Amino acid sequence: MSWRGGGRGWRSSGYGGGRQSWGGSRAAPKEEKENDTIYVSGLPKSITVEQLEQLFGSIGKVKKRRGKGHDRFNWYPVIKIYKDRETGIPKGDATVSYEDPHSAGSAPNWFHNKEHFGGVISVQAATKNWKATQGAGAGAGAGAGGHGGA
Repeated sequence: MSWRGGGRGWRSSGYGGGRQSWGGSRAAPKEEKENDTIYVSGLPKSITVEQLEQLFGSIGKVKKRRGKGHDRFNWYPVIKIYKDRETGIPKGDATVSYEDPHSAGSAPNWFHNKEHFGGVISVQAATKNWKATQGAGAGAGAGAGGHGGA
C-alpha cells in the first residue's frame, strides 16, 4: 500500500522525509499591538473598581469583558486591583485597559502626579510581566535566580 496518493498521512505529492522546508521560521511574525493598558500606583487601600472606572473613564472608554459561567451575560471593566497574596488587602496599584490605545497614551498626561482619592497618584503605560511573556518551562533561567550564561 502506498501513502503517496489520496492526501492522507504524508504529503500527497510524495514522501519528503516528514519535513517541509518553508524557508525560515514557520511561525508567522506577531504584529506589534499598541498598548491599551495603564499602570496606576499610589492608590488608597480602599479603592474600588467602580471608582477607577469613573475616574479613568472620563477620558476614554474603559475596555469591558464578559463574565464567566452563569455570569456570562454581564460585562465587567478590565481593571485589575493588585492585592497582597496572603492578606487579600489591596496594595495600592492597579491596571486599567482602554478600548482605544490613544486614550491609554493620554492618561499619563491627564492623571500622572495629580491628586485623586486623597493622594497623588502615578500613572504610566503598562508593560508586560516578564513571567507572562516567557514560554512554559522558562524555569529559573537568567534573571530568575539561575545561571544565565557560561
